[in-house]
Amino acid sequence: MKYIIDSDILIYFLKNQGKVVKKMEKISDENIFTTIINYTEILFGAYNSSMVEQNLKKVKSFLKTINILDFDKKAAENFAKLKAKLKREGNLISDMDLMIASICTANKFVLVTNNVKHFNRIKKLKIENWI
Repeated sequence: MKYIIDSDILIYFLKNQGKVVKKMEKISDENIFTTIINYTEILFGAYNSSMVEQNLKKVKSFLKTINILDFDKKAAENFAKLKAKLKREGNLISDMDLMIASICTANKFVLVTNNVKHFNRIKKLKIENWI
């Protein structure tokens, strides 16, 4: 099984949260991914922190070790369909989260997130919570 790790779980990993670290250690590197959206969110967190240089060094070092999936045409198609459906239902989520979900569904990967309630609005999305 292949996993896309959401930003919140990446942060738990970077903070050495035991459960997340143990779970990630059990999965081979070729099955662990994140998205370019999460990459952006993690970098923003470092730039927005009170210890910019220290956090950037830690974040950039980690991000070199993880597979990054881009937002491609298939994900864009999924995004457009999902956003239209959620809008009709009056159940929108943020565009960045919807882009992450669209990349997951386009690649048929599992999203690992602690934000289950939020992402559960997308029926085709497979979700796990490692917290």
